[in-house]
Amino acid sequence: MTEQVLNAWVRSCREIGTRPSRRLRRQGFIPAVIYGKAVPNGNLPIKLSASEIRKVLGTTVPETGKSLKLRIDTGNEVLEFDAVLKEVQWDPMQLTLRHLDFFVPADVEERAQLEELAPAA
Repeated sequence: MTEQVLNAWVRSCREIGTRPSRRLRRQGFIPAVIYGKAVPNGNLPIKLSASEIRKVLGTTVPETGKSLKLRIDTGNEVLEFDAVLKEVQWDPMQLTLRHLDFFVPADVEERAQLEELAPAA
């Protein structure tokens, strides 16, 4: 099975908040956020194409825990993350996606270091 890739763009400071999010949805984007230790500054507000999300995740409510590859265009460079779909906000009346949360899990090496530092029970 091929790995599913979603293209995303970083949201500017003018695209954050309730009204800007409504504008983004009218323009065909879904606001989202990606967070984790590997992400610059810990979290990054992004926007995804609604039509591309429907192709990759389907038209029903997507299942959380699904692994995806996110390609994020920051304007200067393209960042790639192996992310997990952590939370989905869904409008049940209009049957549309409202917001997505993606989590970038820690690397295997980082997990091993954390387990070594953890006190024995």
